[in-house]
Amino acid sequence: MTTSIRSLQTRYKLIAVLLGVSPFLAYWFLELSAGPSISDDVWNSVALVTLFWSLNNMLVLVYFGYGNKTIKASLLQHENAEKARAKAQRDLESLLNGVPYMLGYWDHTLHNRFSNKAYAQWFSMKPERLLGNHINTLLSPQRLEIAMPLINKALAGEPCDYLVTLKNTANDRPSHILVQYLPDVVGGEVKGFYTIGQDISEKHLAKQNLILRTKLLELASEIAHVASIVIDPKTGEVQLTPEAQRLLNSPRDSFSNLGEFCQQFVCTTQQTQVEENMRHAVQQESSLSIEFQTSDKKAYFGCSGESVVIQEKPSYLMCLMDITESTLAKTRLIEAKEKADQLTAAKSQFVATMSHEIRNPLHTILGLCNLLNEQCDTDTQQDLTEKLKYCTEDLVDLLTNSLDSFRLDRGELHFEEDEFDLWSLIYNLSTHLYGGAKNHDLELRIEMKGSIQRHWIGDAFRIKQMVGNLISNACKFTEAGHIRLRVEQLSTNLLQFSVNDTGPGIPEESVNNLFDQLAQSTPSTVRLYGGSGLGLNLVKSLVEHVGGTIQITSSEGAGTTATLHVPLKPGKKQNTETLELLTSQTIQLAVANPQCDVHAREMLASMGCQCVDHGALLMITDRIETAHAYLASNTNHRALILPGMNGHVQTSNHPDYANRIFLVQGPLQPAAIVKWLYSLQTPTDSKSNRPRSTEPATELVVLLVEDVKMTRTVIKALLNKRGIHCIEAENGQRAVEIIKAQGDTIDFVLMDINMPVLNGIDATLEIRKDCRYGNLVVYALTGEDESTTTHSRDWSVFDKVLSKPLKMPTLEALLDTHRATKAPEPYSPQ
Repeated sequence: MTTSIRSLQTRYKLIAVLLGVSPFLAYWFLELSAGPSISDDVWNSVALVTLFWSLNNMLVLVYFGYGNKTIKASLLQHENAEKARAKAQRDLESLLNGVPYMLGYWDHTLHNRFSNKAYAQWFSMKPERLLGNHINTLLSPQRLEIAMPLINKALAGEPCDYLVTLKNTANDRPSHILVQYLPDVVGGEVKGFYTIGQDISEKHLAKQNLILRTKLLELASEIAHVASIVIDPKTGEVQLTPEAQRLLNSPRDSFSNLGEFCQQFVCTTQQTQVEENMRHAVQQESSLSIEFQTSDKKAYFGCSGESVVIQEKPSYLMCLMDITESTLAKTRLIEAKEKADQLTAAKSQFVATMSHEIRNPLHTILGLCNLLNEQCDTDTQQDLTEKLKYCTEDLVDLLTNSLDSFRLDRGELHFEEDEFDLWSLIYNLSTHLYGGAKNHDLELRIEMKGSIQRHWIGDAFRIKQMVGNLISNACKFTEAGHIRLRVEQLSTNLLQFSVNDTGPGIPEESVNNLFDQLAQSTPSTVRLYGGSGLGLNLVKSLVEHVGGTIQITSSEGAGTTATLHVPLKPGKKQNTETLELLTSQTIQLAVANPQCDVHAREMLASMGCQCVDHGALLMITDRIETAHAYLASNTNHRALILPGMNGHVQTSNHPDYANRIFLVQGPLQPAAIVKWLYSLQTPTDSKSNRPRSTEPATELVVLLVEDVKMTRTVIKALLNKRGIHCIEAENGQRAVEIIKAQGDTIDFVLMDINMPVLNGIDATLEIRKDCRYGNLVVYALTGEDESTTTHSRDWSVFDKVLSKPLKMPTLEALLDTHRATKAPEPYSPQ
């Protein structure tokens, strides 16, 4: 229609143009053809006719222009109506296609007149193809047989519905469709019927699940002894379900109030509390969770409750559960745990006691070894004494590792956070382990790579324990070659300790199992080398406890490298005096071992010392003959002698050079160099690294408190050899009595911790109570750390904790400190 109107409008425009120009065309043609033969009057008449003709045509043109506007307005109105109709149709289709229903319309002849997309998809076709189809061509005979009676009802004006079950091709679950037929009645006559289909598969499945769960709940209630009780908040009436009656063995199904219910079923000791809790929960509409014992004391019940609405009526629902078996099992478990805790505590006490009792004789043996070592006349005797000492130290280390592993599993191991000197730690570690390496004919090398901060904050004892275990392992499994400890600073708060050996190596498949407790790399390892398998497991546990890591790299025939990464805090202490001492030294090197020579040059450079090949007053060498020749050339020369190529300590029997030679027992390291340089600050005739004179100069008085007589004997002998007068006490009570009697004459106290009658901590507290001796220096003397002592008291009552056996450097430093603060008058025995 729109196209035909536009065509007619175009024609009218063309006719209007022709009418407008035709008079002028006729006048022009007449003038050309007639010319001068026509008079002026005739031409005037023709002109007048032409003019009127043009005016007429102009009126026609104006008429056509007005009609064109009218047609345009009508056309625009018609187009807008068409667009609105199309949009409404699209919106309706979108709406009908978007609803979760299948919609269709069938006339009274059973031909389809409308369907949405979902309804058409049910018949596997598009809506436009479904339009006009008869229902007989769409439904199968079986479906038609079911649907026709209902369709006839709908055509008779009666709404009806039925459930259709279809097989779902997407999954194995069937689809359930609820189909409704609604008659279309117009003026009392049925024109057709609407079809509405709804997928109720989820609702149907939920209904089936609800039925199933209800049955399962009934079955579970019966099996699990669970039941429900309903309480009316207004009246307080208690209603028991049949399950609750069976569970409580009650003939009644209701009680007038909670008091009557509790009196019937709750034991007398809990009745008041249970009733109050239930009543409060019901009144406050809060949740409830209680347990109670029945009145006959044969069963236990757990009760939980919530405020609910049942059949539009506020109620309080409580669930009862028979917890008799679990309660009895819990009671038995608690009793068993208490017994286990008592047994564990007894074992811990036994371990602590045994640790003390075992360490005492071991430390006494080590003290005797120190005494024998100072009195040996020959190298053979000294060597045998050192071997005895190192074997005893190995036994102490094994005992320490075993006990620490036990305490670590129980979470009882103690970790310190104190500032320590890394150089001193490495020195003490190498001194302790050098004998073990020498006994295996191994060379122990220590390398400190690059610039390393000297002072750190952490647990020095645990670091020494970890690195010492790695070196001991390396010594045990290495038959020839060397053991190398390399220390590096990776960052401002991370140190790396690497222990490398030239042993047989470990198979790759066994490396991951090395950290298991009591593990060895292979079964043959135990037969060949022995060992408990505690070391690496303990090291891994210790380093992980402080936030570090351990890594083992090895291959058969190529040795093993164990690497520790230990996070530490930088220390604040600055040894400016030591730094000035080091930077002012020029040292001559004459080391025959090439690797030791390179290592010595790197170490001296990192410490700030200048290293030369000749012309210095100080020399480091590993050959005794070179040292003698160097010392003979100048009386101001001093020499530090390292162990020889075979790892054994060299000795000098030349009487003129004894005070100018410093012998190192172990690998070269910063602490040994610093100790040597400090020894040069005093006159040569009074300084030697030989044992001090045994002439007793009793300038200090020490009170030794120790319950083991043999230990007292050893410590007293060590003190007497250094000119110390020693007063003995066998327990803390005796020490307190001696202090009160002659405390003014005592310079300091060596106090054992674990003693009968009165232990060391309590004895020290008793001494501190006396204002006269509150500042008396008391050193704890123990073979164990804080975590192993049988007392839980704070060790801060002591000025310092000293480990048994007393190390010679520790003892010398202690005595030097007190000699420096004591008046010069010698002590005279009373």
